[in-house]
This record gives sequence, C-alpha cells and structure tokens, in this order.
Amino acid sequence: MSERNGEQGERKEGSDAGRPAWMHAEIEDIRQRIEARFRDGKFGMLFYDVEDNIPADMLDSEREVPEALRDEEEEGWRFWQPVPSTIADREIDELEARIGAAFPPSFRAVLLADHLVSWTSAGLADGEGGYVGGCMSFSLPTLATDLRLSGLEANAAENWGRLIEAGYLPFAIGEDGQGPVCFDLERRGADGDCPVVWMLHDYLADLGPEGSAVRAKVEPHMRQLADSFREMKAVLFGGEEESDER
Repeated sequence: MSERNGEQGERKEGSDAGRPAWMHAEIEDIRQRIEARFRDGKFGMLFYDVEDNIPADMLDSEREVPEALRDEEEEGWRFWQPVPSTIADREIDELEARIGAAFPPSFRAVLLADHLVSWTSAGLADGEGGYVGGCMSFSLPTLATDLRLSGLEANAAENWGRLIEAGYLPFAIGEDGQGPVCFDLERRGADGDCPVVWMLHDYLADLGPEGSAVRAKVEPHMRQLADSFREMKAVLFGGEEESDER
C-alpha cells in the first residue's frame, strides 16, 4: 500500500498473527490490487462519492475535484482513499453467527484488507461482447471505517428476503440495485470458496419472503457468474487472474 497507509496496515496484520500464511498473502494481494487502481488515473472516479458518505479518515485531501465536475449536480462530492482494514476476525465471526452463514475465506480477505467507501466493477466479459450471466456490473456494500460491516450485514440478511435459508449468501449488488450477487453455499468447495451467482430483483419480488427461502423456487432464477470468488478477483480489483488453487 501507499506510504501513508502502510504503517497502519502492518500494525493491523501484526495484531492477527494467528492467521495462516496464505491468508496474510491473500490480504496483501488484495491491498496491492486496490492500491494499483487508486494510483491509476483511469480509475479515479472509482474513488469518488458523496462527501457525506466519506468518513474523515478516508477523505482524500490530496486529490481535488476537477473543474469539469464542479457544478450544481456534483456539489458535495469528493474523492476518498482506501485505508487498511481495522476489522478483526472476531467481528466477521460474530457477523457470520448472526446471519447463520459463513463467507468464503477469499472474500473474508477482502474485509480484512481495506476499508472502502464504495466499490463498483464491470461484470465479467463473456467473450462475445456481453457479460456472463447478463450482469453488466456489480458493487460491494460500503466497508467504510465508520459503518464497518453494517452495510454488508444489511445486504446479506435484510435487503434480499430470506435467500440465506435457500443456501445463497448475498455479498454484493448487481447492476445498480437490480438484484443480489450471492455465494452459492450449497456448492462450497473443499477450500471453502463458493460459486458466485445472481438473480434479478423482480423474481425475488414475485417469490415473496416465503418463496425466497426455498431453494427449489430460487434456483431456476439464479445465473452463474463465476466458479469461485477467487475467479472474480481480477475483474473486481484488477491485476492478473489466478487459478483457484492456492
């Protein structure tokens, strides 16, 4: 990470020395990918949000809003910077206990890597000019320093009905609110990772709360995006693709 963030990140990792070496490596890899995007001017707007959404410790005071964006519609928007996560493994464990489902280790590494005000990525290209599963983009719930895991918890357990009971754990949002992006818990692999799927909100509305808890009713509407979260990492955070093998 950058010099301004590195020291804090080292202190945080040192406080969780009990993590396996591969998890430390995974966390650092994600941090480096996020840092690379932060330093790449092409992705500047990825770090641009409503000022009220940006905690003081994440406000990027070094990056000014371009003149072209300083109009009435963009008033109150600022740039933010990622900072090393202060989320502890214990907090994730407690969240998983509350919702009754466990995130894949590869996604847990995201939570332990950096705080993010917002994060949106294009979908996975299908090689034919479209997107896998018809999902053009997806966004993570806020992981800002002030809200910590509350946005993730609301997205997982409140916003999309009772999908967890059907074996689907929502962790992201597809196409600006069009539907939940989920881990398919019923198909979890030996390494703890899960296939990534999504469905349109309209189908959830038709199913209702009771129907959203029944896998047989939900499964026909789910579209697969990736065989695992690790497969999605390069699309979500940039950098090189990697295999599912550690």
